[in-house]
Amino acid sequence: MTNQEKFNELKGLDLSESFVSLAIVKEYKKKRVSHYNIEYVEIEEELTARLRNILLNRVAKASSFEEYSFDCPEPEEDLVRSIPYESTDFYKIMESIVNLNPEEDKINSLEDLIKAKSYIILLSNINGIQLAGFKSIPENWKLKKSKGLIPLLFDNNTFKNLETDNVFSISSTVDFLYYKELLFILSKRAFEQGLNFREGMIAKANTLYEEAEDLKLFINIDILKNRVGNNQRYLRKLATIKNLGYYKDQNYLTKFKIVNDAKNWGINFVNGQIEITDETLDDVLTVLQNKRLHSELSEEDFDVESVKKLK
Repeated sequence: MTNQEKFNELKGLDLSESFVSLAIVKEYKKKRVSHYNIEYVEIEEELTARLRNILLNRVAKASSFEEYSFDCPEPEEDLVRSIPYESTDFYKIMESIVNLNPEEDKINSLEDLIKAKSYIILLSNINGIQLAGFKSIPENWKLKKSKGLIPLLFDNNTFKNLETDNVFSISSTVDFLYYKELLFILSKRAFEQGLNFREGMIAKANTLYEEAEDLKLFINIDILKNRVGNNQRYLRKLATIKNLGYYKDQNYLTKFKIVNDAKNWGINFVNGQIEITDETLDDVLTVLQNKRLHSELSEEDFDVESVKKLK
């Protein structure tokens, strides 16, 4: 089934009678790798309709989707971005969830609840999970009422649908939806933070450094490493370069040099290697992302934030 078919199927799915459950996610790191503990939270019957509607409302608002990329902007209200769940940490989370028993694997203390990093609203039928919605919990998430949030009282280990000043809160939206091994992203920023994409981008950057050194792509790669560091803007650029792979295409690099000389971009090549300087680093990264483009209409060149190919 294609992503478009999954999206269309999700839009037409009747979830009005689905069983609603709520799970919390606690994260811990071992050797800098994230691991997740998931437990269900018992919820009051009156609350289930409100939780279900959070997901159904987000599905209803989505009218189109595009594939996620590291350099794509935040999606508009009616747009979602798709990515296979196995390329994210949500794969680990779902592996844990399918092995849990909602009747037995439940939290039993308020302390466990406060330690949660995120929570998941799950809609299921007799065949299993149909739809899930993931929401990262902000650092200042406390037992208090906040504007725009659904107030919930955690009493006797059960969430209740009550208005009170001393409440545990669940947002009226989610960061992304999970459906048939595909994520539909509603908030790019929250999605990346919630699933540790910075760590993934750092890993991609380190791999790119190694490959660039093997390929003898740059004369002075240390300038690149020092400028990038843990800077998320530059890490995003390197992740995009790594995914596109133009730096490994000798024909692309040859054309890079030819066009650079013809248009006086000011980037130096020494014995076929790119010379990086503090002044030209951004230009080099832009070209390796294939984001320096020529308009055939105005005969002008532009550096663009995101590139979308014509189908």
